[in-house]
Amino acid sequence: MVIYSSGYWKLLARKALKQHWQTALLIALVVNLPSLLVQGMAAVTGNDLLTRMQEAVYGSISAGGTAVDQQKLLAGIQAIRESTGIWVMQGLNIAAWLMTPCLTLGMVAWMLGRHRGEEDPGVMAVFRRLKLFWKGIGLRLYVAWRVFLFMLPGAAVSVLLALVPLWMQQGNASRIAALSAQNTSLGLQSAAMMATAALAVIAALKYALGDMVLADHPEMSPRQAAKESQRLTQGRKGQLFFLYTSFLIWYLLEMAVSGFFMDFLGPIPSLMVQMLASLAIHVYLSASVCAFYLGCTAPSANPGEQVIQEEGGSIE
Repeated sequence: MVIYSSGYWKLLARKALKQHWQTALLIALVVNLPSLLVQGMAAVTGNDLLTRMQEAVYGSISAGGTAVDQQKLLAGIQAIRESTGIWVMQGLNIAAWLMTPCLTLGMVAWMLGRHRGEEDPGVMAVFRRLKLFWKGIGLRLYVAWRVFLFMLPGAAVSVLLALVPLWMQQGNASRIAALSAQNTSLGLQSAAMMATAALAVIAALKYALGDMVLADHPEMSPRQAAKESQRLTQGRKGQLFFLYTSFLIWYLLEMAVSGFFMDFLGPIPSLMVQMLASLAIHVYLSASVCAFYLGCTAPSANPGEQVIQEEGGSIE
C-alpha cells in the first residue's frame, strides 16, 4: 500500500478546484444555508436556547458571585420551558439538520466530478442528490450509532476503574488513604476518558468516507455505504487523521483574522470574514477528502501523478 502525505491530497484538491472556487463556495453556502438561517433567526428573535440558558444561569448568581439563587434559576428555566419561540427554533433546527445530509451528498458528488474532470453542471448540482434524502439521514444516524457502540467499552472502563479505588477504601478510616484513593480514581477516570475519546475518533475515521461512497453510488443503502467506508479506510486511518489535523492551522488562522476584524472594524465585517473563511476551509477540506477517497478506490492508478509533475513535483 502506497502512503501519501496530506500535502498530496491537498494538491489534488487545489487542482480540482482551480477555476471552480466561486461555484464551490456558492454550493457550500447552499449546504449550510438552512442552519445559518435558523441561527440568524434565533439570534434576532432572542430565542437561542444556549443563550437563554446562559442568561438564566448568570441571572441567578449573586452580586458577589459566591452563591446561586435557586428560585431565580428555576424561574429562568421555567420561562424557557414555557417559551413557544424556543421550541419553534428547536423544530427549525431539526428541519435544517434533516435537509443538510442530502445537500452535502450533492456537494460531494460535484467535487468528485471536478476530480474526474467532468463537465461542471454549476451550483444547481447541489440539488442532484435530493432523492437520497432518507438515505443521507439514515447514513448519519447509522454512523452515530456505530460510533456510540465503539465508545461503550471505553465508557464502561471509565466508570469501573474510577470506582475501584473507592470500593477498596470502604471501611478505612484513614483520611490520607481516602484522599489517595480519590486521586487514583480521578487519574484513572481521566485516562479512561481519553481512551474513550480515542475510540470515538477511530470510529469516526472508519466511516468518514461514507458520504463519498453514497454520493458516488446512490444505489447503495446507508449501511452498505458505511461498510464500504470501513473497508476503504482499513489501514489508512492514520493518513486520513493527519489529513484532517493538517487543517487545524487554517482554522486557527481564521480565528486570528476574524479577531483582527472584530477589533478594528466591528462585529459585522468580522462575521462576514469568518463565514467566508469557514466556507473556503470547508470546501478545501472536503475536496481533499474526496481526493483521498478516489485514491482509496483506485490506489494502483496512482492518482494525481500528472498533476504533481505539472506543479513541479511539490506537494507541500
